[in-house]
Amino acid sequence: MTEVWFYVANGSDANNRGQLLRRLLERALRSPRQLYLHVQDSQQAAQLDDWLWQPAHSFLPHGPARPDGPAEQVVIGHGPDPGPCHDILVNLADDIPDFFSRFQRVAELVAGSDNEKSMARDRWRFYRDRGYPVTKHELDGS
Repeated sequence: MTEVWFYVANGSDANNRGQLLRRLLERALRSPRQLYLHVQDSQQAAQLDDWLWQPAHSFLPHGPARPDGPAEQVVIGHGPDPGPCHDILVNLADDIPDFFSRFQRVAELVAGSDNEKSMARDRWRFYRDRGYPVTKHELDGS
């Protein structure tokens, strides 16, 4: 059964979500795990791709999701089909994708505005009410 982990940044800085993502990606790249970064749309995918190329943060290898299979350990995608990815889904979209249960683990990153936190609480209830094991990890946003 899919495990769901909520990573919650202490503080209200909207940048904490990006910092959480960077820490998660850096940790994942030291492991054999594959991450699928699910975003809202192609615009958010392009913004995330640009952000991951920022020299101030150091480049993190990644690529777009492909129907014939991802070539990278970290892939960015949106839409109804993540392709052959089944390891870790990092949900960066507002809604839960229909395919979430194909993954071994779902990671939800919570930081920023009260509205974002409210949407995260709704996602928590969604998973919990359907019987998925949900774990909360409170982290320093730095």
